[in-house]
Amino acid sequence: MKEIGSEYWIGEVESKEFKLAQVPSWLDIGNANEYLLSGRTAIDLVLKDILYDKKVSTVYFPSYCCQSMLQPFIDNDIQIELYNVYSTNSGLKFEIDINHKCDIFFAMNYFGYSDGRMDYYIENFNKREVIVIEDVTHSLLSPNSYNNKSDYRVASLRKWFPVFSGGLAAKSNGNFNIKASNHTLDEMIMVRKNAMFDKARYMNRDTTVKKDDFLQKYSVANKMLNENYSLYKIDDDSFRILNEINIKKIIEVRRKNAQVIHDFIKETNEIKPMFPNLTEDDCPIFIPVLLNENIRNHLREYLIKHKVYYPIHWPKPEIVKYHSTCMSIYDIELSLICDQRYNDYDIKDSINEIKRFFKESSYGI
Repeated sequence: MKEIGSEYWIGEVESKEFKLAQVPSWLDIGNANEYLLSGRTAIDLVLKDILYDKKVSTVYFPSYCCQSMLQPFIDNDIQIELYNVYSTNSGLKFEIDINHKCDIFFAMNYFGYSDGRMDYYIENFNKREVIVIEDVTHSLLSPNSYNNKSDYRVASLRKWFPVFSGGLAAKSNGNFNIKASNHTLDEMIMVRKNAMFDKARYMNRDTTVKKDDFLQKYSVANKMLNENYSLYKIDDDSFRILNEINIKKIIEVRRKNAQVIHDFIKETNEIKPMFPNLTEDDCPIFIPVLLNENIRNHLREYLIKHKVYYPIHWPKPEIVKYHSTCMSIYDIELSLICDQRYNDYDIKDSINEIKRFFKESSYGI
């Protein structure tokens, strides 16, 4: 069985001059679009654009999130006020006060499922003339990736594709007052390229490549991005890759893999889906499931021994740890992989490992 999961890889790419004739429709999500280094770079650019001619001090933000999403608000001195995102037997729920006083409402479309969208809240905050930033990372490949009432849209492209960098910021009306630099973060790009090239060789069974070496390179690249992300553009090779990929095929493969996983979940009592149903409007980035924390951690350990690397989607940010009203999805969530690197046979192999775990352990029934 081949390895399932972890970081994307890519074979050597020929760096060549790339002149963009027309942006693909799936990358055009606003009146003005900026293609940037990362998702946090996109959020930072949007905040700087807002602050260019407005005074804002507070953002109303989901409790289920990533520290990298919060960081641009911290760095731009905007106070973060959390609303609760939690899960019940009927799916993901939002505890949002539509009359909450704030300057910015930050909406998140979760995991590419229509049941994880915040359209109702976006439209209500828009009516109140609160600035709405919609994170469309997870819904980017869904038929309706964004809400027309959001003022800004942001996305991380690296979560979906084998690219060295990639973030997208869009403005629904007018152009950006703030522009990104004409430069990218070259040192980080080079380290990440080397990591992705090495992993490609490793996946092709090149025995001269040591796994720990390329994992260390990924770690170094991520650290460099954490420390220096503001106002950098996407690198040219990544932009060319995005414009040359077959997006229709990627969506088709992801949906097919997702259906295999959903069919399995319906047959078992051990795993609870965060989203019970996969609809025609869904293109998942992962299939999030919920388990008892102890079972989840033992399952991950078992799967890693069998070369299946399912991530816990987000580590808990510091601000959430001290927000007592936030029920913790972080402790019980596991993201099942459905991406375009794998066919349905690969997905079934990974599912069979889950079945073996419950059969061989005391957790099964």
